[in-house]
Formats: sequence, structure tokens, C-alpha cells
Amino acid sequence: MKAVKKTLPVLAALLLCASHARAGEEASTALTEDECRAIWNTAAGRSDLGPDGAKSYIDSFESVDTNRDKKISNAEFKAGCAAGLVHKFRSQQSE
Repeated sequence: MKAVKKTLPVLAALLLCASHARAGEEASTALTEDECRAIWNTAAGRSDLGPDGAKSYIDSFESVDTNRDKKISNAEFKAGCAAGLVHKFRSQQSE
């Protein structure tokens, strides 16, 4: 019984780490072209995407805004999708 009591916390910690690792893996998975196009149409439409519009889809605006002009063009957005930097809509979490 003592061995079980010592093993349970270790097992719980391993499961917790594995679930966090899996969540991080999903966040960096590249979107399909169709998913990327749908998000672009929702977020930006026919114009470039600014920092406020990108918050729900991009964690690091600077990583996708490669020419540093403070807006994301459609080409930059597509490259960000392919690199796994753009994700499906997530509600903003309070920090």
C-alpha cells in the first residue's frame, strides 16, 4: 500500500505533463489552406490584418508580420499558417 501511495503523485504529475505537451503540440499544428483562407476572410477580409484583429488567431504578431509594417498581409498570413503560427479562434484569456 505504501508503494501505491508513493506512485500515485508521480503518475499524476506525468499525466499532467503529457496533457500540457499535447496541448502545445495542437497549438503549433499548421492549418490547411482552406482553414487558413476561412480565418483570413473572417479576420481581415479584403484588407490587411492589424494587431487587434489578429489577437484571436496569432499569439506573436511580430512573428507573422515579417516586414515589420504593423500589419499582416495575406501573403504573410498564409506563410504564418504554413509555419503553424496561426491557429483557429481562441477566446482571449485574462492574464
